[in-house]
Amino acid sequence: MRDEGIAPWRTHDWKIRTIESIAPGGGSRLAFTCRSCGRVFNQTTINSRTWAVDASGVALSDTVTTRWLAESCQHRPVDGDEDDRKQFKNGPALQN
Repeated sequence: MRDEGIAPWRTHDWKIRTIESIAPGGGSRLAFTCRSCGRVFNQTTINSRTWAVDASGVALSDTVTTRWLAESCQHRPVDGDEDDRKQFKNGPALQN
């Protein structure tokens, strides 16, 4: 499904929460979770830098971030997203 004329970011049904306040001059890190497809992003309010994360908030690879930002919401979980959530920006996540 494609929402013609609407930026991909705006096709999601976002639940937004503040994760933390950062930088003494202001700004925060926000978590955006789509209620429909389940994709999660973090964003800084100072420069609007946005990146895909897994359920624990670990940054996913730049490839996953770029693709997810370019895709409109499918209004359901997307096949392949679980595999994408295993592709971390800085290699495999450390197990505690």
